[in-house]
Amino acid sequence: MNTESPNSMADQTQPQQNNMDCPPPVLVLGVGNILLSDEAAGIRVIEALQKLPLPEGVEVVDGATRAMELMDIIRGRKKVIIVDAVAAESEPGAVFRFGPGQLAEIKQMSISVHDIGVHEAIFFLRMTDELPEDIVFYGIQPGSLALHEGLTPEVNAAVKKVIDFVLEDLKNLPDS
Repeated sequence: MNTESPNSMADQTQPQQNNMDCPPPVLVLGVGNILLSDEAAGIRVIEALQKLPLPEGVEVVDGATRAMELMDIIRGRKKVIIVDAVAAESEPGAVFRFGPGQLAEIKQMSISVHDIGVHEAIFFLRMTDELPEDIVFYGIQPGSLALHEGLTPEVNAAVKKVIDFVLEDLKNLPDS
């Protein structure tokens, strides 16, 4: 039996709605599949960042293999940093940095189903004029997409580099 008054229940739901309407201005989003070895590179970056002190207004999200849900996660942000594995036909552990102008290249380097979600989410947000102005995409060349958890040594080293790059990006945030 619910013993709370209607007013107290309304008070509890109001802040949640406000949080959904105004997400933190900066998002760091990692995507990938932890069951496919180096495909988890973006998730491993996120796991490491979640353990570090970050500037106020920064949200770090494990996007896993979500598809179109990414639109809601990205929408309303001022700056978005996305980390994922990309097939760039380079040596394992190579790191690439893309801006919004190179998003078509990211689509061509997609290596799994979730990449369609990232690219399509950005495409639809652009069409609805909701795309954040500042988007940075870090891609890491996988060495293995075998069915097991754990990164290859080359990609593990690349994850550490990308963490440093993201932390540097977060030092240069504009005032909100």
